[in-house]
Amino acid sequence: MKKVLRTIKDNYGKKTPTVVLSQRGGLFRLWQIICFSSQDYNLGNCRCESHPSSEEVPVSTAEIVSRFGVEALDGFDEPGREQIIFNAFGVEAKELERALGLAYWFGFNPLPGLRKGTGNRIVFGEDPDRIAALDKEPGTLFIVNSRGEVSVRVVRRKL
Repeated sequence: MKKVLRTIKDNYGKKTPTVVLSQRGGLFRLWQIICFSSQDYNLGNCRCESHPSSEEVPVSTAEIVSRFGVEALDGFDEPGREQIIFNAFGVEAKELERALGLAYWFGFNPLPGLRKGTGNRIVFGEDPDRIAALDKEPGTLFIVNSRGEVSVRVVRRKL
C-alpha cells in the first residue's frame, strides 16, 4: 500500500506528491523529493546531476507519527517483525542479522553491547519457542541465535 502524505503544485499547476509512505516487506518506507528545484518533477530547472532528486528510506513508526500524525498509519498493516526490529535498533533486520552473525563467527558476543546501547530486552536462545520464563513481563523481547537470526516476541499486558 502507498499513501501520499504531502503534495506541492508543480510549474504547470498540477499536484505533485512530495512525500509518499509505503509498506513493503513488513517495513515502512518514506519516499520524498529532496530537490525542490528538480526538472524531474517539474519544480524548477535543476537537472540533479550532482545530487539525487528524491530518496526512499526506511522509517520508524515513531518518526511517522511525530512528522505526520497517527492518521498517516491508517490503512496499513500492523507493524511486523521487520518494523519492530527497525523501530528498536534503527537498522533493517537483514543488516542487524548480518552484523550479529559475523560477530558470532569471529567469536564475539555482541549481545551485552547491544543491550547497553539500545536498552532493549535481548536474550540468546537457539529455539525461541523454549524461552518461557521471560514471557511474564510485558514488552518486546528479542531472541538471537548463534547464526545471528533475530526472533521477536511481543508480550501484551495481561488484564
